[in-house]
Amino acid sequence: MFKKLLILPFMAIILVFAGCEAQKNNAAIESAIAEAKAAANAASGEAANATKTAQRAEAMTEQNRSALRALNDKIDRMFRTISRK
Repeated sequence: MFKKLLILPFMAIILVFAGCEAQKNNAAIESAIAEAKAAANAASGEAANATKTAQRAEAMTEQNRSALRALNDKIDRMFRTISRK
């Protein structure tokens, strides 16, 4: 009987402390989830920037190619004109 009177309060105290610790862990888990979401958002933002940069580079490459084609055509016309004379 005396053992039961001692064991029950100690068990109750342990359960209370375990409950308090669980609440702290939930806060830690929530903060970890928030950090993971922030990192994912940053990564998606970086991916979007990388995509835009790649598209700009592709557009510049195409512009350079068209300029080189125009220059090549001009040089060809010039050589044709020279060869006729």
